[in-house]
Amino acid sequence: MDIIIRKATKEDLGILLEIQKKAFMVQALKYDAFDIPPMVEKESEIDLQNINLTVLVAEMNGKLAGSIRLLRDGTNAEIKRLSVDDNYQNMGIGRKLMCEIEKHANGVERLWLFTGGQSEKNISLYKKLGFRVYKEEPFKEEFTLIYMEKCIMTL
Repeated sequence: MDIIIRKATKEDLGILLEIQKKAFMVQALKYDAFDIPPMVEKESEIDLQNINLTVLVAEMNGKLAGSIRLLRDGTNAEIKRLSVDDNYQNMGIGRKLMCEIEKHANGVERLWLFTGGQSEKNISLYKKLGFRVYKEEPFKEEFTLIYMEKCIMTL
């Protein structure tokens, strides 16, 4: 099965958000946080015309299987909303999206992201891809947010 990674189009946004909300439901349940941005985001809030935003989608067999975003801020960029449909988990799509989004980080020296401290699978993937923890921050009563970064050199 071939995984095709491409830039998102306006037509992708509805399905992209469905996948995102399903993917982040695991986090929402784990952290009792149903109001986190990935759960309440609307199509109108995703500006594909923003030159500082890159939104990529993964397709398998002609169906949207996942997505990821990169939001640039000078020489830093945040990786956001990595989401993979339940039907396509453990097929390398998340890793492929992470690797591909890095190729779109022109002019960026540092990539950063955050995830829940109990999201061991996410943290493991990010570490394997060269990210390191640089900050931990309390979230709710018994949870922590883990901030990770990766310094890169782009041309």
